[in-house]
Amino acid sequence: MEIMDASAAQPLLGISEEETTLRERAALLKSVEFQATLQKAAFLVDQALCVFPLIVSLLLQRYYKFQTFWHHGSTYVKVGLCIIISVRIFAAAANLPWMFFYQGTMANMYLNILTPIFFSRSSPVHDVCLCNYAVGRKCSSLRGCFRMTLQIVHSFLDTAILLAGFILLSAWLANVLFREPNFEDYPTSLLSLLIMLTTANNPNVWAEVYTNNRISFIFFFVYMLVGFFFLMHLLFALIYNNYKVQLAVEVHKHATIRQNNLRAAFDLLNLNRDGITIPTATALFNEIGSYRHISDVDSTVQKVFARRNRSPDDKIIFGDFQMLCDQFLREVDRKAEARFLEEDNEVTRIRMSCTTILIESNFYKCFSWAVTLASLVAAVLDRSIRGVDFTAPRGISLSLLTTWEYAFGMFFFVEMSMKLRVLGSNYWDSLRNCYDTLLTFSIVGVEILSNWHPEVVEWISLLLIIRSLRIVSLLNHFTRWRLMFCLLVRMVPATAPILGIQYCVCSLFAILGVHLFGGLVYVGNPLLEGTEYAASGLWVYNYNDYGSAMVSSFNLCVVNNWYVIMDGIVAASGTSWARAYFITFWAISVTFTLNVVVAFFVGAFTTQLEKAENDRSMVVPQNSKYAVLTRKKVGFSLFMGYSRTFSKYDLYEEIVKR
Repeated sequence: MEIMDASAAQPLLGISEEETTLRERAALLKSVEFQATLQKAAFLVDQALCVFPLIVSLLLQRYYKFQTFWHHGSTYVKVGLCIIISVRIFAAAANLPWMFFYQGTMANMYLNILTPIFFSRSSPVHDVCLCNYAVGRKCSSLRGCFRMTLQIVHSFLDTAILLAGFILLSAWLANVLFREPNFEDYPTSLLSLLIMLTTANNPNVWAEVYTNNRISFIFFFVYMLVGFFFLMHLLFALIYNNYKVQLAVEVHKHATIRQNNLRAAFDLLNLNRDGITIPTATALFNEIGSYRHISDVDSTVQKVFARRNRSPDDKIIFGDFQMLCDQFLREVDRKAEARFLEEDNEVTRIRMSCTTILIESNFYKCFSWAVTLASLVAAVLDRSIRGVDFTAPRGISLSLLTTWEYAFGMFFFVEMSMKLRVLGSNYWDSLRNCYDTLLTFSIVGVEILSNWHPEVVEWISLLLIIRSLRIVSLLNHFTRWRLMFCLLVRMVPATAPILGIQYCVCSLFAILGVHLFGGLVYVGNPLLEGTEYAASGLWVYNYNDYGSAMVSSFNLCVVNNWYVIMDGIVAASGTSWARAYFITFWAISVTFTLNVVVAFFVGAFTTQLEKAENDRSMVVPQNSKYAVLTRKKVGFSLFMGYSRTFSKYDLYEEIVKR
């Protein structure tokens, strides 16, 4: 029986085309309303999750600091920001009419830049700790890094003025020597050479000149040699050296603050003004151990006093108290490192005493990695052959790959079962094992489900690819790579304030760009016809909103083709003065602050890497029973030992010492 088309059946059902159109429009309207509601709910949840930690932070600071909470002017600003953000959330949820005025003022952009600045202090729990209170108030914040950055501006300006004079002189010479379009007048020559200094338009800018006159290469060679390879890198070196000087100042301030805090703690314990007793100091260290979850504090304290040759009847003066605190800190680090190695050796001994010859053998490990790599190759081939059409008929090669994928899934399941049987509950101590278990169960489940729903077979290859990503852990077998990875992970919190400076600078320029160029760029703008900006399809890189402006700022920081975005905005705005915005952004955000970030990160990373490698070479004796084992683990254990005391001021001190 022939099946009647739906459109032909409408008259028989008494449904007109107009009613059908109305129903389709109603369904489309409901879909649009649902999407709008979903976006609004996502916005409210996002804003609530952002403001909740800020409110909790303020409440904790108010609870711990008591009346001193209101002694600082920034506290009122932070409370005001939390109130404004909370009111914004409630207004958006209640659909209040004045919310549209709020959005029209673009106040959200100002909140995005003010919030990280005023909430960039250390945690409120650390603020109540005596040794970190003043540091959290004065130094450990984005403002501290911003202050250090401002203090090196003078060293940047003199070389920057020299560089500007060199560009101005070179532009005049280029205008005199060449008559090509890129150098037809002085402003054009100046702009071309400025962009060339960033290497964004090199060698396109002087290709025509070089075609007409090969000797012109000498001019551009000297210009790039002096301007880019010498002056630009000289700027980098000056910024880094002066920043190290400011780091030394900050380290001295930090040491002074710590000494003052230790003096305050000593005065609190020194009730009779003739020194504190050793039992009192022991009680203090035990109390510190209870907060930091340090095991075996009593033996640590005894070792400290034994090193200082103190008897229980002695009195401790301030100098001895300070040395005891330093010695206690070093002893805690040493205990943490030794405990980690002992636990690792104990686990290894237990494993080797069980029936684990197969699992622990090097042959089986190599075989397992080979199977993992083979599963990755099979999954990639399967995805490549199938393409995007998973309903196409399967050939012999595809059927063979599918069979192999089933076999790999079964192998991984058997391997997981064997490890669970051997290791027991210790199996779940490894995140890699948890990762393998989740994906192995998913692969086996999809394989079973494919017997009733063949279309889910496509997920097997995808899950195998995801599981095969564990081959990245092979990098753990290369000590230097492991050190580099651990250092990068641990340096992120310490370098967060300096990265925040770059974010704030980009945010300020993004806000300014929205006010200056908001709404000027849109698809089909006749002012942009024939420009390289439109030909390249860069419409989305605009300043119509804060998010787009931040993305555009990121592209400007990368520098490549930044002049294309600049020319597009200039054409859309109708004034060449718009170039001043982009040139200023390059001078401040790229040449100065980005150099500060890169110089600091490179210096910090190389310093910590050298320190870690030196410590790694001394931490395990060569004739130790577990020397071979611990040399494989020591790179990670070093960082486990240092993680309790590592901060950005430890990083500053290491850079200054180097």
